[in-house]
Amino acid sequence: MNGRHDAEPVAGGGYRFRLPDEMVGVAGMVEIELALETGGWRLWRRGLPTVTVGRDGGEVVSFTLEASRDSQRIAYSLTPDLPAQSELRLAIDGARLVGAPRLHWHPRPRLNGPFLILAPHPDDAELAAGGFYSDHADSLHIVTLSCGEKLKGVDRQYLDGLDRTLADATRRKAEWRRWNVYASPMLAGLPAERSTLIGVPDGQGWPLIHDGTPQRPVWPLREARAFNRAELPFSEADVLEREHVLAALRQMIDAIRPNTILVTDPEFDPHADHRATSLALAMALAKSAHRPTQVMLYANHYRRAYPPGPAFQPAWMPPRSIAIDDLFDDTPTPMLWPLDAERQKHKALLLDSMSDLSPRANRRQQRRRARRAGFVPTFAADRDPYFQAAVRSTELFRVLPADAFVAGWFRRLDTAD
Repeated sequence: MNGRHDAEPVAGGGYRFRLPDEMVGVAGMVEIELALETGGWRLWRRGLPTVTVGRDGGEVVSFTLEASRDSQRIAYSLTPDLPAQSELRLAIDGARLVGAPRLHWHPRPRLNGPFLILAPHPDDAELAAGGFYSDHADSLHIVTLSCGEKLKGVDRQYLDGLDRTLADATRRKAEWRRWNVYASPMLAGLPAERSTLIGVPDGQGWPLIHDGTPQRPVWPLREARAFNRAELPFSEADVLEREHVLAALRQMIDAIRPNTILVTDPEFDPHADHRATSLALAMALAKSAHRPTQVMLYANHYRRAYPPGPAFQPAWMPPRSIAIDDLFDDTPTPMLWPLDAERQKHKALLLDSMSDLSPRANRRQQRRRARRAGFVPTFAADRDPYFQAAVRSTELFRVLPADAFVAGWFRRLDTAD
């Protein structure tokens, strides 16, 4: 049910809206479209604009908005125990609404395991779905494509001065992050045998998968895959070809037989390796013996945007205006996965266990980050800013049938040709 409704203004300011009959007793979410006037906003004076949503004297939830975007969306969780006449109220501070908010109601899609998460790099599964996969650790596998070994310079290695050459430092980073692939999920109860690494060279996923250009890994495949419980095909190859990756994915899909696969969102995530991971899944599914029921999409990067505000508030919902592509005929259904306070803290541990997210910033760097972001971090002010973006009270996904996912990608490939 994706009906659109207008909220009603209330005396004294703000808006209210009632739960439709079709959503009574149904878990899901309401997507709230906001048309805003934010001109002249001064971050250094007031911080970021905020919207609060509350119901019938219950909990009030705050959402931080971007400082200068005219069209924004927020996603508010609905639980089955909401009474039929429940009334939600919305108020905004720091910006002016242009017209009444527009509402879209979305029942939560039915999810069935086993689950498989495809991650472009170590930490992508944790950033997007650390709470979700902790809640499904007994029926979930993670397949990571790349070690994430790319290093911009010797001065950017994790331990200053450890290695003298870029080649040595890069291999060291690959070894370090390979450990993350298996060790970090164990904090969530996921045994190491349900984590698998393929060994795609970091930063080369798109030319390898989309263009079919073979790549030579800086770390031999046999070494990269040394901790895998599953023996993947072509592990002795010196050069990695597209079919080698697709064969590995098909083997894992056919062995795990997942009903639901989580992968990067090709309509919102512009990172080339992330788009390559999504495309690789579509190509693998086209020839796999097993076809899952549905695909859940997640995005860790966005075009011209960064999730605003500190941690512990609901997930940021990107405006459609920043989408990078339009692949699917039917818009995927947005879905929120709730994380209570303890689960959010657990997710923070998962992220801090990741080598790429845990380096500390000095006080000067912290102040510069806070000024640029427009807010003071809620916690972990010295960590990577992804902590604030990822540790939220909900995780946002978009869900669509697996057949529609594959068809959308192949339609895009046909158009490109």
